[in-house]
Parts: sequence; structure tokens; C-alpha cells
Amino acid sequence: MVMLDVFKQDAFSFTSLTHRILERPYIPGLIGKMGLFDEDPISTTSVAIEKMGQSIRLIEPTPRGGPGETGSNDKRNVRQFIVPHYQWDGSVIADEVQNLRAFGEENEVETVLGHLDKITNRDLLRMDATLEHQRIGAIKGIVITRDGATLYNWFTEFGVTPPAAVNFALGTAATDVRLKCEEVIYGIEDALDGDAGLGDVQVDGVVGRDFWNFLITHPKVEATYQNWEAAAALRTGLVRSTPFEFGGIRFHRYKTGKKVRESKNKAGAAIGAFIGTDEARFVARGVPELFKTVFAPADYNETVNTPGQARYLRLREKDNNKGYNFEMQSNPLSICARPETLFSGTRV
Repeated sequence: MVMLDVFKQDAFSFTSLTHRILERPYIPGLIGKMGLFDEDPISTTSVAIEKMGQSIRLIEPTPRGGPGETGSNDKRNVRQFIVPHYQWDGSVIADEVQNLRAFGEENEVETVLGHLDKITNRDLLRMDATLEHQRIGAIKGIVITRDGATLYNWFTEFGVTPPAAVNFALGTAATDVRLKCEEVIYGIEDALDGDAGLGDVQVDGVVGRDFWNFLITHPKVEATYQNWEAAAALRTGLVRSTPFEFGGIRFHRYKTGKKVRESKNKAGAAIGAFIGTDEARFVARGVPELFKTVFAPADYNETVNTPGQARYLRLREKDNNKGYNFEMQSNPLSICARPETLFSGTRV
């Protein structure tokens, strides 16, 4: 009987495997769940961003029947940005699937696929965390790598000065927290410069655990929080993940585990929480194309100039038929087109 190599069946083709990981439940962090970022596939490895400055000024009166005041066209600025490439390599050893199928039979293919799923699902979490980290960089205005290198500083790229952080002074009982919220809202409104009215824009605050705790227990906030629609769950502690609206801002506690807070890069330096415990980041919702993630195609022959997928997975046979190497890749770039709207806050 000829030994059947199940990995060479259609179920293990590049296309099938790629679709398989795309169909799995996506497990991002909070930023992914909030749906802030539009997702667009692109067929190139770079993306062009056009910025057109808009100025508003009053028009002087002119004589009736004569020429009107002449205005100049808004200046356009087109920039090209290379999409970063993220790849993770792994392997499946032949012995790992030895007892997962009958010798020479085909009816155990799904079991072998299940084994491959178990391995790749673990690695998909790395891809999810990487995309989440990149998107957090976009809402902070600076996209960095795990080791702290700057990929893109959107403030610098668009010639924008980062807004000064708003000190919420939550450690002071007399602080009018509502006015602090309005300071953020008005700042974002001015930054948008008439592109969208407050009636169309929702301001969200993504905050660390200490900022959240000091916010909901502040004397000028606590009563509102106690009467929030999730007050029933408050008694059981389940409300910790529920957004809370105050002062026109919808606050979200950014949850990170201990491993994330204490994780280190290759150089041994602390990476820290994606959102610091005392940190707050504010973003505007309802502004077209304010936040976007583009996905470039993989670097394979068959994917050249095709619309990019969020992830790719393919197998490659090991030497001497002793298993398979696999590689998983994603090519995203997360962009904030108006970094002047990216306000931050501190707890003290």
C-alpha cells in the first residue's frame, strides 16, 4: 500500500489554509473590538495618502456686478508609505500526526487539520496581538515595533504638533471632571476644524486600570457611575469591562494581563502595557477615514498585485519528508489621517 501524504490534499492547499485562518473567530484586544478602523485590502506594498489642507476665512464684500473675491485652491500633499511585513514561521513534525490518521487512509484528514489548527491557532494570537499593538500606536500617533523602533510617526509625517496631554487631576477631590472632558471634546472639535460637528462625532476614551479606578470613584463622578445602566452588575464586579459615559465621553477600561504588563523585548527592556495604567487616549468616532488599516498582499508568486488578505498561511515540505514547515504572514498598516485629533490624558 502506498503511504498517503494527507498534507498534499486540497484541504492543505495555500488557498484552503488561508481561508481557514481567515474564517476563525478573530480575537483582538479592545481597539479591534471597538471597530474604530476601517479595513481595506490593497494590491500594492505601499499606500498613498493625500492630505488636503482646508482653511476657513470670511469673505469680504465686493461691488455688485463686479468680480468677486478670488481664493486659492487648497494645497494637496500626497505621501507614499511602505506597508510593514510580519511573518511567523513554525513546523509540524511527521511524528506529531503519526497517530492522528489510519495508515494509507483519507478519512482522518479533518483530524490532521485539527492538529494543524491547534498549532496555528497559538501563533495566530501573536498576529492578533501585533495588529492590536499597531492600532494602539495609530491612536497614539506613533506606530512602533515590539522592540521600540518607530515605524511611522503620524504627527511628523503630517507636520502636526501633538496636542498637550490633559491633566484630569483625579487625585484631587475638587477637580471638575466634566470640565476636563469638555476640554478634550473642544480640543478634538477644533482639530477637526469644521469637518464634522459634535452631533456626528462620538468621543471615546481608552484608559488604563488606575485611571479607570480613580475616575469611577472620584467624588464628582461616582454618583453618576453608580446610577449607570450597568449598576446592577457593579455589585458583582462584572461591570469592569463595560463602557461608561460621562461628560460626553464614552470611557473604556483597557484590559491587559500581568504577562503583557511584564513582557520584555529581545534586549530585555520592558514593553509594558499597551495602554499605561495611568494613561488615557481619546479618539473621535464618526469621522470618515479617520482610522484605517490597509492589508497588502503576501510576497508569493500567486499573490502579486492581488487584493491583500488579513492573514496568509502555507505549508512547505521538510527535507526527507519528515514533516512540514509553515509560515503565517500579515501585511497591515494602521493609519490615523488626522493626528491632530489624538488627545491624551493623565490621571494626576
